[in-house]
Amino acid sequence: MADRIREGRNVTLKTTGPLKTKTAVRRAFGVLMRRPDARAAASVARPADRVRIVGGAVRDAFLGGKRGDLDLVASPGRAEALARDLAGNAGTRVVAVGTPPKRILKVPFREREIDIWEETKDPLTDLLRRDFTVNTLSFSLPEGVFTSATGALADLEAKRLAPPRPGVFLEDPLRALRAARFLAELPGFHVARRALPELREAGKSLRMVAGERVLAEIDRLLSAPPSDAARALRFLERIGALEILLQGTAARERRRGISLLGKMKTPSPRVARSLLLFPMGPKRVEDFLRRWKTSREEQRLASRLAALPLRGPRRTPTRRDVVELLRRSSPFEEESLLFLLAAGDRRARDLAAAAQSILRRPASLRRILKPARPLPFAEISSLLGLPQGRELGRALDAFDLALASREIRGPRAARAWLEARRAWKPGVRLLT
Repeated sequence: MADRIREGRNVTLKTTGPLKTKTAVRRAFGVLMRRPDARAAASVARPADRVRIVGGAVRDAFLGGKRGDLDLVASPGRAEALARDLAGNAGTRVVAVGTPPKRILKVPFREREIDIWEETKDPLTDLLRRDFTVNTLSFSLPEGVFTSATGALADLEAKRLAPPRPGVFLEDPLRALRAARFLAELPGFHVARRALPELREAGKSLRMVAGERVLAEIDRLLSAPPSDAARALRFLERIGALEILLQGTAARERRRGISLLGKMKTPSPRVARSLLLFPMGPKRVEDFLRRWKTSREEQRLASRLAALPLRGPRRTPTRRDVVELLRRSSPFEEESLLFLLAAGDRRARDLAAAAQSILRRPASLRRILKPARPLPFAEISSLLGLPQGRELGRALDAFDLALASREIRGPRAARAWLEARRAWKPGVRLLT
């Protein structure tokens, strides 16, 4: 199919840059056609559909990668038939999102998703509605005709994020956040100087964007390597958009949050978000997470992370220290260790490193979280002399901690430990 590629009417291939050659265009189409979802789209595309692959998938194909979902544009009235054929090919169902003319038809395809919508005017006008010139690159299916906005290939070669026309960022303020996300996802890219004034203006309206859309964009940004995500957030701070997103925070708090996030060892959007917000204090962390419509589980995670011991005496962590950390952080053990390694002092980092070795041994972790009690529950309760309730629960937690720490070994030691604490009184913290 690659030998059928021909230049689109809006493409110039006469310059010497490597991304502006016919060979590069053919190579990019070849990369696209190695994707199962693109091959499936080409196999069901009819001439009347006027189907084009657009956006990030084409951009990444020129860059040599195959990341992300596939975006398809069909001629008016043809999107539904195309989506049904693709869904039949994939053995899935079409999911419609939004209403015409902004309706998107989503087709799950293996581990990815194909988004399909209908062009509203001619193909070139539709391309100019996209956010950046590097996302206006397109190939028709099945022929492989390449079309793009003027200057798109030059911008791609220069790794430059530039608007295809004035006003494109003001039409959707979320594009200010998307510019930062591309900085995180596309190594070496930069924002064109001429785009900055309009991005600053668009950033002022971010508070009007739905929290769900903001969260989705932030999640993708924070899924990048932490150093790249930190660079993207510093860009948002520079254009004033981060101050809008984190309204009521001080610049030093935002800078501290970015610094903590950049120290993460591996990407984790939920942990990164907690690190970014951590300097603002627990109450504002809770407020921002609710405003962005995060899940209740993430809000619970953030509360748990905020309670972790970030400072401590300078000594080698004991087994009891490690066991107590893992039991306290369950079921968020991995997230807690990532957080400690980024935000904690040297002692906290040593503690996290010691706990990591146990996480690599699932059986050991299970024995710590649910240690085998050497006595039946009735005998334990009788030896403690406590009725059912909160105090008994606290006593059992302390007993399990001692078992997991190997301070108690065998029934005789367990009875001695329990009898020694028979004087336990409600409200008196004797068991630790």
